[in-house]
Amino acid sequence: MTDPNPTPPTAPAVSVLAEHVSEHLSVFVVGEDTDASRPANGGLRLLNYPSDEACIADGERLAGLMTHKHDLYGTGFAGGKIVARATEPEAVKEELISVTAALLESLDGSMITGCDLNTSLEDMERLSALTPHVLAAVGSPVDASAATAHGTLGAVEAVLEAELVDATPGRALVHGCGAVGGTVARQLVEHGWTVFTVDLDRGRSGFPGATPLPERCPWWELKLDLLLPCSVSGLINTEMASALRTGAVVPAANAPFQVPQLADDLRRRGIRVLPDPLVNAGAVIADSIERFAPDAWESASAKDVYGFVREEVRQRASDYLSQRDQGLSVRDALTEVTAESRTEPIGLSFGEPTGVGL
Repeated sequence: MTDPNPTPPTAPAVSVLAEHVSEHLSVFVVGEDTDASRPANGGLRLLNYPSDEACIADGERLAGLMTHKHDLYGTGFAGGKIVARATEPEAVKEELISVTAALLESLDGSMITGCDLNTSLEDMERLSALTPHVLAAVGSPVDASAATAHGTLGAVEAVLEAELVDATPGRALVHGCGAVGGTVARQLVEHGWTVFTVDLDRGRSGFPGATPLPERCPWWELKLDLLLPCSVSGLINTEMASALRTGAVVPAANAPFQVPQLADDLRRRGIRVLPDPLVNAGAVIADSIERFAPDAWESASAKDVYGFVREEVRQRASDYLSQRDQGLSVRDALTEVTAESRTEPIGLSFGEPTGVGL
């Protein structure tokens, strides 16, 4: 799927850097051609893809998205992704770990991975025992999904032009109440918001204070102040977009629109739609701290890391919205807020006061 949010014009050059192909398991490391001084970074995803070609195509798409996210925040990483294909994903976990370790070792530090779909922190702990080329907050109080959630909250605060503790509560809908969306929804509830939740797992959406919606409820027809897609790519189709009544869309999910044009259609209606790489960068910012400021990382609390992530995303999203208010296109506004290539990795600035209350 094409990224619905316009990006700076230079397309990232990504390709398969290493691969393993067998009858029951294929693994492809996809990324920019780089080295250990600026390693590619992206999670390990395991799915039942219909073919190796489809697996590689998804890896190239995702690695390209990661390139834009890393460049936007100046993380010090290049874009990358590891995609694995298996008919029975759970049955190949042990082999996946050993194969991935061998591929990472063969690349000599030019690719670093972490969790993604169908891989867990436990998988990363096993992988890190075989290779050092893993960034997943292993052994740390920091949780990568929580970092993404707090980055999303920073983007919300940019839209509100105030910290949550000071903002007037409104009505929000969180679609997808997993590790990211659940944290976001709970934070909004704690700050007095009316929060509607949608999740296939009613146990996740029905926490105290939330208003879980029935599975077939047309949630896109609700009058809202905030819509937060935190579930799947391609969630919002043409019918939904045309019916949306919300002040802003703040997507933690990658590529939340089925058709690229839909985001621009909403913007023309006066709805503020933040580009997803601007919103969901919390995990890669945390990775930058872990990689480039290891001493600060070791001594930091989870609250310190989440506060830093939240403030960095809030500031970048605020700058983006300011550029848009001055009349710049989405593409040009993103270009304006993208980190300079000559600057040090964002992780090296960790430790500066954020002033953000969690």
